[in-house]
Formats: sequence, C-alpha cells, structure tokens
Amino acid sequence: MNDLVTPLSRNGSSARCVVRSATIREFAHAVRNFHPAHLRADAAHRLGFSGLVAPPTFPAVFLGHVHRELLDTACTGAEGPRILHADHVLDLARPLVAGDHLDCQVHVESSRYFSDYEVLTIRSALVDQDGRTRQTGTTTLLGRVRTASATSAVEEIFAGRGSLETAPLPAIKRMPCTTVDFDSLGVGDELPAQLLEVSAAELAEYAAVTGLSSAEAPGMYELGLATGYLTDWLGDPAAIARLRTQVAPGVHGLRVRPGQRVRLALRGRVTGLDRRHRTATLAVDLRCEGRRLFGYAAAEARFARDPSPATPPAAPPRAADR
Repeated sequence: MNDLVTPLSRNGSSARCVVRSATIREFAHAVRNFHPAHLRADAAHRLGFSGLVAPPTFPAVFLGHVHRELLDTACTGAEGPRILHADHVLDLARPLVAGDHLDCQVHVESSRYFSDYEVLTIRSALVDQDGRTRQTGTTTLLGRVRTASATSAVEEIFAGRGSLETAPLPAIKRMPCTTVDFDSLGVGDELPAQLLEVSAAELAEYAAVTGLSSAEAPGMYELGLATGYLTDWLGDPAAIARLRTQVAPGVHGLRVRPGQRVRLALRGRVTGLDRRHRTATLAVDLRCEGRRLFGYAAAEARFARDPSPATPPAAPPRAADR
C-alpha cells in the first residue's frame, strides 16, 4: 500500500493518494463487488466513466492507512491490533475512478478517554486533482490505550487546529443507470436475500488489499459486502450516494478462525422513499450464523427517471487506465 498512499504531511492532516486499476480489481474481488464496471474498462466506459469504477467502500484502501498513521502519531499507547471501528458515515458525490489523484484530508473533530479506549471522531475528505471534493466521511475509532495519560498526545497534536474546510460536495448531475423500477417500490418492500460463505483466507485477502490489521478489517469488510449486495440489486455501482453504519452494544463481530468457513446472510428493506428526487433509503441486515453484524446500516440510493434508462455516452479512456 505504500505506493498508493504517501505519508501524512508534517501537520498530520493530509496525504496524497492515487487510484489504480489493479487495486480496484483486487479490492472488488476481495469484497465480492463483481459489477463489470469494477473489473472491465469497457463496462465502465458504457456507464460514462473514463476508467474502472471503484466500489463505494474503496476509500478504506486509503483511509485505513491514514487512520493507522494518525493513531500511531497521536496515541503513543495505542496497541495496533486493538483499533476498532464504531461508526461510519460516507457521502459520495462521484465514485472514484482509475487514474484519480487525490488529496486525502483528515481532521480529528473530538477525542475522549473511555474505559481504556481513546475514542476519536475523524472527519475526512477526498479531493481530486481538479480541486473537487469527491467524498467526505466521518469515522469513530476506538484505540486501546494503557492509561488515560496516554491520550494527552491527541490534545497536544490537534489543539488549536481549525475544522476540516473543503468545498461542499457538488450536486450529482449524472443520471443513474439503475435497473430497478423505482415507481413500483413501496416502503417496507424487501430485497432478495443473498447467502454466502466467507473463509479466513478471504478475510485475510481483504486485510492485505487494504493494509488493515486482522482486528480492523472485519468491520470494513462487512460494509463492503453490504454495498456489493446493494449494487447487485441496483444495477449501478454509482447509484449509492450515502452510507451509514453504527455498531450497537452486544453486536457480534465477524470472526473466522484459520481453516474455517462461516455462513452469512444479507437482507435489505426499503425504509424510505423520496418520490420527488427519486431516492430511496435502504436498510441492510447482515448476519453470521444467525447473529447480527450491524447495529444499524443503511444507504441512500438514487434511481433512474426511467426503469429502462438509455445507455449514457461512453467516456474516452484514460491513459492511466492500465
């Protein structure tokens, strides 16, 4: 991952990132997002993109590295394997595409010590080479520290810094190419269930692609599986505009022992509809051997104005799409 993400700048607030076709394919395979636009340039071009389209949770490739460096800098007492993800919100103005060069900006909005954990709320933004904000996100991380005094470095490093200031997310102009008839949907409608098995080797593959530790990877892997499930149903990998997950007390974490395979079940439901803007709120339930893995998970999705939208004009391929 070192060739994709530069170290944080001296003020600890930004890193440079590059999106590569090979990494998109590796990530999509690891998280089972098999839409053709993630794997073949011609399929991406037919949707109007200049290169392979990264899955919605692809920023984990960058942010996992940046969060780890940030925590290593701020929490000298943090134990690497004990970094946990508790909450995520990701807003997507436009999907990342192969060839993008990004400025990954981060800011610690708050920090507090609670029951041997340093609880950090981190805001992030991915800004492309043209200065456009492509995605923004908020993540709550729990870093295990030895004592409350070990958290003082956080306050010292980030004291006096202003909040993360980026241009607002631009209005999404692209017409979705969803294959679901929005006009036939109703609140309470259920999405088709998906059953799958996951092995320890597959989870390790995801950790290798993202650079996350074995303790950090499962939470983001679960979110990646959920977005792949929704993308399969929607038919358009760029239809998701927002993702949000929360971990509730008592929620089971995904653990797979070496040589073991576990059975997962994904289900979804329409919980909200905006007829005027043709958007829907989709709740996702992910269970492992019957035990839930999300406290709460939902996506905001945009739909085509016609159940059979015309194919958008193809975008010219980028030289970087290799």
